Amino acid sequence: MDAQAVEQAKERLRKADKALYALKTATCYEEAEEAWSDFLLAASTIYSKLEQGAKQAKGKSAPWFGRKKKERKDDPLLRFLHHARNSDEHGIKRVAARGGNARGMNGKPLMFNEYEECIMEYRDSVTGELKTTPAILHGPSLQMVRVHDDRFGDYCDPPIQHLGKTIEVEDNSLIGVASLGFTFLTNLVAEAETLVPR
Repeated sequence: MDAQAVEQAKERLRKADKALYALKTATCYEEAEEAWSDFLLAASTIYSKLEQGAKQAKGKSAPWFGRKKKERKDDPLLRFLHHARNSDEHGIKRVAARGGNARGMNGKPLMFNEYEECIMEYRDSVTGELKTTPAILHGPSLQMVRVHDDRFGDYCDPPIQHLGKTIEVEDNSLIGVASLGFTFLTNLVAEAETLVPR
């Protein structure tokens, strides 16, 4: 792996970290949309830098990157981030919806990006039994949507799995998915760094 490519990927990782922080601390839709777009661009550029670095190097780098590229194609969360970036960059459709709830379960107003945990009741359609499940009530915030890449007619639904595991209810939000993506990207760059000749 080319050392300069890894350094540039680290710089983009720092940009992704800043964008994630801005997304988490946004106080309005416009701030959140800008941060989401910045995060998607930084995440995509990390892959681009590492791909170029793998091409420049000899040895294990090219096969390693080939596996990582396939993983991005196969993993629902990574594929979602990739498609959302392509749609944001090349299309005109929104890559996140403005949504959420103005008030919590107690009627108190919810701030932007605020959420409260709650228990939802539902009736089992087979047994008729009343059951409960944990849920998150989100205040005004950006929501995940199906993203479209009109260039190729591709679309991708919001992920419900990542790395073979179900995304837990507390992470099943745009901020949660971005956080999981950032953790993955951090590990990806660290792994790429181990391929730099010493």
